[in-house]
Amino acid sequence: MPDARILLAWAWFFLVLFAYYALKPLRDSLATETASLARLYLAVFAATCVALPLYWQIAARVTRRQLVAGVYQFFVVCLLVLAWLLHRGYADQAWLRNFFFVWVSVFNLYVVAVFWSVMADLFAADEGKRWFGSMAAAGTLGSISASALAAAAAPRWGAPWLLALAVAALEAAVLAADWLLRREGRVAQAASEPPVASGSLRAGLLAVARSRYLLLICTFVAVGKFAATFFYNNLQAALRAEELARAERLQLFSTMNLYAQSGTLLLQSAGAALLLSWCGTAATLALAGGAIAALFAWLAVDPSLWPLVAGQVVQQIVAYGLLVPAQQVLFTVASRDEKYQSKAFVDTVVFRGSDVAASQACDALLHLPLSRVALAFLPLMAAWAALGGLLGREQQRRKELAELPPPPVADGRSWTLAEEGGS
Repeated sequence: MPDARILLAWAWFFLVLFAYYALKPLRDSLATETASLARLYLAVFAATCVALPLYWQIAARVTRRQLVAGVYQFFVVCLLVLAWLLHRGYADQAWLRNFFFVWVSVFNLYVVAVFWSVMADLFAADEGKRWFGSMAAAGTLGSISASALAAAAAPRWGAPWLLALAVAALEAAVLAADWLLRREGRVAQAASEPPVASGSLRAGLLAVARSRYLLLICTFVAVGKFAATFFYNNLQAALRAEELARAERLQLFSTMNLYAQSGTLLLQSAGAALLLSWCGTAATLALAGGAIAALFAWLAVDPSLWPLVAGQVVQQIVAYGLLVPAQQVLFTVASRDEKYQSKAFVDTVVFRGSDVAASQACDALLHLPLSRVALAFLPLMAAWAALGGLLGREQQRRKELAELPPPPVADGRSWTLAEEGGS
């Protein structure tokens, strides 16, 4: 049975993703009015490169209670200012729409990173294996609840109401976090584990460059994010052509989020674990990649608005329900230093950099028929699915090697196979 701290952690992450998904449909609705998303993604990339190392620097110098309260209250103040600007009619200004898109992306990075960094302090590794999955599911329930409320009420009450919902959720999250931290205090990680170097993009780049395995993981993540941005950007282009009103777009994106997060919850609660346990990481990654490739094949046949809408929903379900859990399994066989040092590089250069590359490609190919573009990218998606299978098999091979018994010891030292062959 979950104890009080588990319940508080569930409530905290529920509220965090509730706040984000109250803002996300508004961000997407306003982004439709932007002629080119490439510059916005470039701004998000630059902001992330600055924000993530800054977060690590702050986290290393303050207590967890100070970190949570400081970061969340900063965003509450920003939301109040943004709500006032939207209420005064500044949503028609391009500078505010662009700023809001970038700001929400950085907001999501920070509020989620704060939660998981505190969880890593408060829960031991075995506890994390037991409870972190349910915490992720609690967050998904928060995103579903926010999406449902936004779809039902936003067309009537407007954008400032969504920002008010996010403010209320963040303030409640601060209370839940404070109760949790007052109850538990800060629990240090196992004393036997040495400190790790993290927070540096340069260290992450060097860690990836030294490991063929990490390099392949980065490639897999990059192509997957490229595919997600391809669907999103082409959906936005199709919506601009349809000339839907802002309120209609807001309701559409809220409804899409509701379906996507509901499907994600189903996969998180049962499907992903069963696939990973029964079929293995290789089959799970290949299946997820094959599903995305099938969406490209669908677009090659029918490049209209509704396949893009359905494809965006399915892509999110596959990404968050299958790809994210399976990709985390890939990192389990990397060393502790490799995991921490590569995270900065993956979260910024790989993840956000793929957004920039995909946006630039979409803008450059916008004059071509979408069916031809989707067909041209289909071989890349097929190769990506095959790469997922390859990575899954490599992960299994490394896991089996790590589980082998240590080599026999003779005369006070360990003998390797190479030494035996040369003796």
